[in-house]
Amino acid sequence: MATNGGKPVWLKALSGLAYLGLLAVTLTAGSLLGWMGRSEVMSEALRIQATGEPPQKVFVKDLAGTRDYLDLLILGCDEDLVYGGIGVLRHKSRSDMMMYARMDFSRNRIDAISIPRDTLVQVKGYRTHKINAYHAIGYNEGGAERAKELASLATEKVLGLRADRVVVLDFTAFERMVDLLGGVEVYVEKDMKYTDEAGGLYIDLKQGRQVLDGDQAMGYVRFRQSDSDFSRQRRQKEFMMALRKRALLQWQVSPEVIDQSLELMGRAFTPREIASLALFGQKVGSENVRMEMVPVVEVRRGTLRVDQDKLERKLKDMRLDDRRAERFATR
Repeated sequence: MATNGGKPVWLKALSGLAYLGLLAVTLTAGSLLGWMGRSEVMSEALRIQATGEPPQKVFVKDLAGTRDYLDLLILGCDEDLVYGGIGVLRHKSRSDMMMYARMDFSRNRIDAISIPRDTLVQVKGYRTHKINAYHAIGYNEGGAERAKELASLATEKVLGLRADRVVVLDFTAFERMVDLLGGVEVYVEKDMKYTDEAGGLYIDLKQGRQVLDGDQAMGYVRFRQSDSDFSRQRRQKEFMMALRKRALLQWQVSPEVIDQSLELMGRAFTPREIASLALFGQKVGSENVRMEMVPVVEVRRGTLRVDQDKLERKLKDMRLDDRRAERFATR
């Protein structure tokens, strides 16, 4: 088996998505001998590699045969349980992180733009809310599918773009991945202490370099007290790079970590699709990965609005405005 510095070359292929919110989908391989039948994703990756099947064919229904890129809306959601008497009245799930990402298969690029959760948006039929509220509103109206639909409509209101898939990250699967890797080492830049009993979030971290387990890692990436969205998103990116580094070091890890990616992505993708995205990621160099944020201005403490002029320029600079113009032209 071909290797690269003592590690199978497949390791590079199966960790290629490590640059986005998708980055948590770090797919580690290890020695394939004897593992091929134990991992659905790995088996599919072998088949795709053998046949040379391009992602355009794997995602042909999404792309409708007219383009070479896949657009994803990636949501990381918190959980609030609203109690009444002795039972749960309703389940609220606000989007804790929102990112619009384009997988450009023809140019081997990944471009992503995140929307600060405190950005004010008004979707038709609703009063103005912070954008992170729409997922919870939709969930309470009609469950998980309505939640994704309303979050997508809110995102379209901001960007003028409608994603092909809406992906809701599974925080529990994220914690399991970190634990299966034996934890992730990071430098905690300050003491972090926060309790949200309704959301089941308990954070108590001390400043300094340390190895975080899954529960601690969740607190680290979600902590936002005394932080701006900008600071937290920077921390999330730094953590995911550390997670990727750990996965590369732990390449002998069991295939269960690989297949946890399916759970992490809320089963929004089949094993074949995850494998295809990972193999696409092998072709994407770091210079072809771009992460930006929707430009905003503060309205008042805790609320933001979009700077439309700057957003127009940014989307054009990122080459995300082509489909935007197409959608507006059909209205």
